[in-house]
Amino acid sequence: MEEASKPRASASEQHSDLGLSLARSSAVGGADGLHAWAQEKSAELGAKNYTAGDPGPYALMGLSAFWMGDFAAVDEVLAIAADLAGDGPWPDDVAARVVLQRSLAGVVSSLRGLTDHAELQFAEALGPEGGTEVTAARVIAFSMRAALASEGKPERALEDVAHARRLAREIDIPELSAITAIGEGWAFSELGNLEDAASILLIASSELSGDLERSVAQLRLAEVQLRMGNRAAARATVDAARETFVNAEARYWAARAVLLTGAIDRDRGGRWLKLARDLSLPDLAYERLFLPEGTLRIDLTAQTPVRRDGESVAFLTRHAETAVRLLAASGQSGLSSKELSEIFWPGISAERQSARLRTLLWQARNSLGADAWRVQRKRDIVVFDATGVELVGTITTAEIVDEFQSRKLPPR
Repeated sequence: MEEASKPRASASEQHSDLGLSLARSSAVGGADGLHAWAQEKSAELGAKNYTAGDPGPYALMGLSAFWMGDFAAVDEVLAIAADLAGDGPWPDDVAARVVLQRSLAGVVSSLRGLTDHAELQFAEALGPEGGTEVTAARVIAFSMRAALASEGKPERALEDVAHARRLAREIDIPELSAITAIGEGWAFSELGNLEDAASILLIASSELSGDLERSVAQLRLAEVQLRMGNRAAARATVDAARETFVNAEARYWAARAVLLTGAIDRDRGGRWLKLARDLSLPDLAYERLFLPEGTLRIDLTAQTPVRRDGESVAFLTRHAETAVRLLAASGQSGLSSKELSEIFWPGISAERQSARLRTLLWQARNSLGADAWRVQRKRDIVVFDATGVELVGTITTAEIVDEFQSRKLPPR
């Protein structure tokens, strides 16, 4: 198979490079080679004003743009490819490309949260039938939908996995369906079978040959490990994935890995959030990464002030709950470390206050879970980032302090 950086293949062979790259990672695994090839081909096509003929190069450029996280570029080059391919009927090599192009467009729509559009694109992608080339493309389409576009549909994802593996056996290219392990593992996790999910994703993250595909498997594995409570394993796994994504300039996937790192490394959540925002491009897919997991509601005047999706958030200590309430009430200005320390531990040494404050902030972040990043320490000021939080009730910080101190419960 030709290297992605030196394409001299026929139209049929170019389809093979595009299709097999998604499973064998000839192109995808070598992210630098694919990116360099796409840039070179883009310049060549632009210089020649090339607007007719084989859509294959545009499909490869779309694949490169996808992994680089430039989804607007994906839209553009796949639109060109679709115009070149026309409405059909197509010979097998063109039909196979159409399947892959529509599948890639479906994944991008799914990442943007455009579920209905994604479903339509995958339905159209899986429509064409034909010989080995088309069947191979359908294997990849089923695999892509299972791995990258089936959140909330675990049963359908498992059906796609079964279809992909059956078709791959029929054409005697079983490795084409390797990426299905990502979809299979995540489907099991959504069904609550975390042990099997972790086992499948662990195997996938060690056996997938492509750097980027392997890192997607690692990202999913880290998410499952975190749900299992294995924070150390999740951190080690996501660190490996994040390094690959950053080095490959895969911005979207790097941003996802950075945000997951922040969910694990709660004490530095604000720093990871800033890095994720720095990596982001102006696209709906990136905007969705920063949506809160469940609606966080803080009623400043309630006895149980913090709820997520209607369920009370259980705090490790009453001090931690009060601290979150105080910080939420103080707004963007926050409170100084000295102010917080004097509220909770008046009359003790500054050194002991500092140690206890560190513990208190850890308790608050730990209790908030995925929203831990909201408690941020900026030098001597501690603030609560209330972006996207439903904040209700009117009360002053002084009234919260009086209420806390009047309860006269021993500190926990």
